[in-house]
Amino acid sequence: MGVFVRGWIAFIALVLMAGSAAGQTGTRHLSGEVTSGAPRVSFPLQVEAGQVLTLTTSSVDGLDTVLTLNGPNGRRVAMNDDVQPGILTSRIVHVAREAGSYTVIVTGFNGSRGQFDLDVAYGAGADLSAEARVLLNETVTLDRRRTEARYPVDLAANDIFVATTLALTTGLDTTLTLLDSHGTIVATSDDRGDGTLNSQIVFQTGAAGHFELVASTYNAAGNGQFALSLALDPRARAPFNFATVERTEIARHEGSLSAAQPTREFTVRLDAGQTLLAVSEATTGDLDTVLTLNDPDDYPVAINDDRGDGTLNSAFAYTAAVAGTYTVEVSRYQASNNSGDFRLVLSSVDRSVATALQALADNSITLSGAEQIIETPNFRVHYTLEGRDASTEAYARATADALEVVLHEQVDRIGWAAPVRDPDGRYRAYIGQANGNMGYTKPVEMVFDNRNTAGVRERAAARAVFVIDNDFRGMGKKAPPESLMRATATHEFNHVVQFGYDSIEGLNWLYESTASWTETVTVGVDQDATDYVEVDYASPGTCWTTNQPGFNYSQWTLLQSLADVYGERFIVRIWENAVEYDGFETMSRALESVGTSIPEALKRWRVQNFARDYDLAPRFTRTVDRAGTISRDGTWTPRGRIEQLGANYVSVTVRAPRTYSVRGANLELVGLGRRNGQIEVIPLGRGGVFDASQFEDATLMVFNNATPSAPGQCSGESYSITTSAATGPMAEPQYHFSARHFAPPS
Repeated sequence: MGVFVRGWIAFIALVLMAGSAAGQTGTRHLSGEVTSGAPRVSFPLQVEAGQVLTLTTSSVDGLDTVLTLNGPNGRRVAMNDDVQPGILTSRIVHVAREAGSYTVIVTGFNGSRGQFDLDVAYGAGADLSAEARVLLNETVTLDRRRTEARYPVDLAANDIFVATTLALTTGLDTTLTLLDSHGTIVATSDDRGDGTLNSQIVFQTGAAGHFELVASTYNAAGNGQFALSLALDPRARAPFNFATVERTEIARHEGSLSAAQPTREFTVRLDAGQTLLAVSEATTGDLDTVLTLNDPDDYPVAINDDRGDGTLNSAFAYTAAVAGTYTVEVSRYQASNNSGDFRLVLSSVDRSVATALQALADNSITLSGAEQIIETPNFRVHYTLEGRDASTEAYARATADALEVVLHEQVDRIGWAAPVRDPDGRYRAYIGQANGNMGYTKPVEMVFDNRNTAGVRERAAARAVFVIDNDFRGMGKKAPPESLMRATATHEFNHVVQFGYDSIEGLNWLYESTASWTETVTVGVDQDATDYVEVDYASPGTCWTTNQPGFNYSQWTLLQSLADVYGERFIVRIWENAVEYDGFETMSRALESVGTSIPEALKRWRVQNFARDYDLAPRFTRTVDRAGTISRDGTWTPRGRIEQLGANYVSVTVRAPRTYSVRGANLELVGLGRRNGQIEVIPLGRGGVFDASQFEDATLMVFNNATPSAPGQCSGESYSITTSAATGPMAEPQYHFSARHFAPPS
């Protein structure tokens, strides 16, 4: 984020490589329909040699498109059916070897029919404004012998320079670094924050100078090809330039942070009304700093992780409410194993710096055209009728109306505390392109205490704004846009609610799982969360709180399992605990209040997943994965492992009482049998008798009852099951689930 003065380039020197092009840029939006009479739809494109084309289809009709690109000679140069398994969208990224008229052809897979949209993006910098001046579109190839490409750049004062990469090799993780004339890093980017491994630097100069751009890959270890775009864009949003702030230095500190020393503290004396600017920078290693300021009562009043300039450095400006001794904490970002040396500079600055930084945060979302606003009693909805974010007045009005319903359902009916409002007393929503997502939410101000929670003083409550996608094209969803809008509205507003409790909760799983669960209990048939269940059902042996993508959405069924026993209000209680506790303690404290524990609750949930005893189970796309089958006496060993709080399901076809025992640390067995319309649950511990002949379907669940040392820190446990003659009768079932939606493991 940043304030900038618009300016134009005076001179830029670039070392060009073969195959460069600076032709058409931006994105074209086309549409068509595949019918029985017209099974293929063609679009001509004029392309220059070396130019990068990104072609993407989408369809509100659920059309399964096939995308073909033919070159000037009429021969096929690229083709794609599905961009990834299960997604009907097609995508081609192609570098033109020769100039000429290319042809894009859209057909339906296996004779399917329907309407579609086609987006044609030119160059790596497809998101540049119409006023941008493109200086280079180039294809770069890196390997073990050539690990980087360097470009000297001369910029005038206030120029806004934009450098962007687009990987052409699957999985290539690009990086960009901009150096000043002294070789000091002034901007860097690894991942640009849009869910890809591409990079982007937006840098505004203070004074004219000579710079050098370095394009490489993460750890300089990647091999492959990427497109590089260099441009000047007067409408680009440049990060705030902390180096240009007038200041009076108060103190300068240096130190090191590591797993053994994760935090360092420094005190500073402030007068009432004095504004402190704190800036931390990593000087060695891969250190990712976090800055926190505590007031004289040791209550947090300012915090920053990444300061928004493409680096992992931190900065904040805070105007002291009272005089006294404040404490600045420099800590390492806890979610990754980073370490290194840092420099902390504390300065006294004008109060306008804090005001400017807050204004930047508040206005960090911009739309592609003139903004229109719809105000309701509780929301202010921003939308536009122009450009890539274009919507319609009817869609915006429907969104505003849906948000009022969402607020009532979550706050009035379920009982969430009302989140923090904007200064005008409303919540702010935007309708626009959501960076390839259905929507997203971002905190814009850390207020620490949510005044809507009487008698509670939060330490990390934040005010947030959110974005709802304008058309849901390219999502591979069959539901109509209005339905997806309502699901997204309730999902994203629930994030706003969550930030009113704790915006930095260590049990990170809780954010997406709660928002997904909230969809299922507020918007009925419009919910989209049942699409997510497949991820966890396909890999039930994966750890709860795993960092693997998708599981935090998929495991919303755990919250439903808890709500089935303790009521919907119990989910609110978990978030109320997040105010005071962190990580696993947030969950364990809530469970202890109802007489259970994390392992016991997770075990019951794993059984309920097997039974598929959920009202929405008919919309689940699969059953839990089967790890194997025990069909005779002896020892059975699976191929994989079970991570903490995960489960394996092993079918049993031995039609007689048998003793089953498990070998492996922290593991236990649970017998699951279907009869009389129920799934009966028989705990076996480390070993016990189970009689598969008494059931229509019989399964052993192997459960790892260990809890990870911290959320996401998962590891697997090998095991084996021994089947032998029964040593007594089978125990009575401990509890049961309905088998109304049961289907055997797949």
